[in-house]
Amino acid sequence: MRAIYIEQYGNADTLTLGELNTPTIKSNQVLIKVKGAGVNPVDWMVREGFLASSGEHDLPLVLGWDAAGEIVEKGDGVANVSLGDEVYVYAPISGQGAYAEYLAVDSDLVALKPKSLDMVTSAAVPLAASTAWQSLIEGCHLKAGDRVLIHNAAGGVGSFAVQIAKAKGAYVIGTASGSKRAYVEALGVDEFIDYRTQQFEEVVKDVDSVLVAVGADNTAERSLSVVRKGGHVVSLIDEVDEPLAKQHDVHFQRWWVMPKASDLQQIANLIDSGSIKVHLDKVFPLAEVKQAHALSESKRAQGKIVLEVSA
Repeated sequence: MRAIYIEQYGNADTLTLGELNTPTIKSNQVLIKVKGAGVNPVDWMVREGFLASSGEHDLPLVLGWDAAGEIVEKGDGVANVSLGDEVYVYAPISGQGAYAEYLAVDSDLVALKPKSLDMVTSAAVPLAASTAWQSLIEGCHLKAGDRVLIHNAAGGVGSFAVQIAKAKGAYVIGTASGSKRAYVEALGVDEFIDYRTQQFEEVVKDVDSVLVAVGADNTAERSLSVVRKGGHVVSLIDEVDEPLAKQHDVHFQRWWVMPKASDLQQIANLIDSGSIKVHLDKVFPLAEVKQAHALSESKRAQGKIVLEVSA
């Protein structure tokens, strides 16, 4: 099969377009003919060696863990999906990825893709939307009427988080650079903060929860001061010392997203109902993966980046 893989860790020059064996499936797995693969920051972080010391991966390694495509083979023990189903999945980052014509994955992680989206757009959803969903619903215990602050509201996770929070009936304050104000306001925020010209601590106080979808400027620690007592700060990147969080009487969690088909099913329902819009910045052909990584690394993307793997 045609695939993008690395044989050593490093910069974008390590990305190789070549032929690899099509994966074989276990009895509990399905084989997906990949139509689109989402590009996320974790892809180039792994490429650079982020997990090299963990022993998680064997080289050559196919990157990318967001996929949408068609089930073309299934194991004997698979009953939840059928051949020909159009599905999307966040595949475990501990395994081989989706920058390839075929992906083998446990069937219980797979969900039917949103009916209202094409395959390529569906591939933009799983990892970022699952991260937003879990960090808000499980981490922040979000409920209708909550006031929530979302840092980096224009990013891949932040864009989904704003829309999920609004769909759940929350009041949403979003931060981003001023150039992205129109984009973030179109997502539905109730208040916008330009982090380059305003200190969020000066304008926000007593929110129920904060989602820190950015790793800069000590944002997670600074967010402790704007949350009500007993509230939540969930960070996707930076840690906060537990004694400091306790001093503020705030529940802090560093969130690690887990693949869950049930979350993807609920996200698909919100997309098909119109509550969540999926915004693409750019779609690249598989052969232009280096350009896709460069755009992701630039942090200038407004919306999601996707590789079109096969027609």
